[in-house]
Amino acid sequence: MASKRRIRRNKCEGKVRYPSMDDAIGAACALRRIEKKASWQAQAYRCSFCGGFHVGHGGRIEEKW
Repeated sequence: MASKRRIRRNKCEGKVRYPSMDDAIGAACALRRIEKKASWQAQAYRCSFCGGFHVGHGGRIEEKW
């Protein structure tokens, strides 16, 4: 069983903490422009451990025809 300290370290350590959702969304948009991968997206989300906002992988975008 994983300790809460280890879970928090994996969730928050090494990530940029943004003070507001608007800042995190701006960073996610910038990452999308830099990466230029059609099937990849970055998403801003509120961290339940630190209370700040992070940018993470949103997963692949599935094309619907």
